[in-house]
Amino acid sequence: MSQESILAISLARGPLIGTFLGLFLYGVTCLQAFFYFQTYERDHRGLKITVALLLAFETIHAALSIWVMDDYLIVHYANEGVLESANWLSTSTYILGFVIDFFVYLSYFTWRIWSFTGNKWIVVLMLSISASRTVISIIACVMSVSTSSWTRYLKDTKTLIITGNALFIIGDTFSASAMAYHLNSFRSWTHSDRTNSPRRINILINRLLIFAVATGALTSLVDIVALVLSLTQPQSLAFLSPILVQTRLYANSLLTSLNIRNANSRAYDDATGSPSGIEMQAISFQFARPPDLSVMSEGSGRRSVICPRKSTAESWHTVQDSGVSSSQVHV
Repeated sequence: MSQESILAISLARGPLIGTFLGLFLYGVTCLQAFFYFQTYERDHRGLKITVALLLAFETIHAALSIWVMDDYLIVHYANEGVLESANWLSTSTYILGFVIDFFVYLSYFTWRIWSFTGNKWIVVLMLSISASRTVISIIACVMSVSTSSWTRYLKDTKTLIITGNALFIIGDTFSASAMAYHLNSFRSWTHSDRTNSPRRINILINRLLIFAVATGALTSLVDIVALVLSLTQPQSLAFLSPILVQTRLYANSLLTSLNIRNANSRAYDDATGSPSGIEMQAISFQFARPPDLSVMSEGSGRRSVICPRKSTAESWHTVQDSGVSSSQVHV
C-alpha cells in the first residue's frame, strides 16, 4: 500500500464514513420534519420555529460536510499537502455541529428535565456539562487551523478531544438517567394514590421511559465509540465519524419525541378501551411554570394531581409525548 493510500485512510476515511451516515440520517430528519409540519399544524408557533431552525441548521451542516469531502478528495485529489492539514471549511463544519448539539441539548434534553422535575440544581449541572463540552470542542476545532498538520494537531489537542468526548458521555448518560429516575418515582407516587388510575398512567410512563432510555443509550453509545476511536487511533481522524453521526441523532431524538405524541395517545386509548379525550394541541412555548395537570378518578369523580411538577412547556418528552394539552386531562 502506497504512502498516499495510508495517509488517505488515516485522515479521510473517518470523516467520509461519517458524512455518508450523516446524510442518511439527514434524510430521516427531513422526513420527520415534513411529518411534523403536516401532522401537528396546531402546535405553537414557537415550537414550529424551533423545528424549522433545527432543519435549517441540519441542512447547512449536511451541505458543509459534502463540501469538505469534495474539497479534500476531489478538488485536491492526491494533494498530500492539503490532506494533511485542516482549513476553515472543515473547522466551520464541526463547529456548526457542536452548536447544533448544544441547541438540542439545551432546548430538549435539559428543558424536559426542568419541565418535569423543576430541580434547578440538576438543570445547572446539565447546563454546565453542556456548555463545557461545547466550549472545549469549539476550542479544539479552532486549534486545528492554527497547527501545521493533522498529526501535530492530534498530538497537541489529545487531552481536549478526550475530555470533550468524556463530557458528551457524562451529559447524555446523566440526562437519560435523571429522566428515568423521575419517571420511576412518579410511578411509585401514582401507585400510592388510590384516586388515580395506575394502569392508565403506567401506559404513558412505560412508553416515555423506554424512549428516554433508548435515546440516551443510543447517543451515549455513539459518544463511547468516538472516545474509543480517539484512544485507540490517536493519529487518525476516525473519531470524527461518530461525531458527525451524533449531531443527526440529537436532531432526530427531538423530532421523534414530537412525532410520537399521536401514537402515545392511541396506545393510551387502546389500553383504557375508550377515548381519552386528549386534545392534540401544542403546549405553550414557555419555560417551566407550575402545573395544573390533574386526573379525574374513575370511581369517586375526585380530581387529583398526578404529577408533582409539570410545565406548560413540558410537551417535548412527557405531556406532549402523550398528547396531553396544557389544560387538564380527564381520563
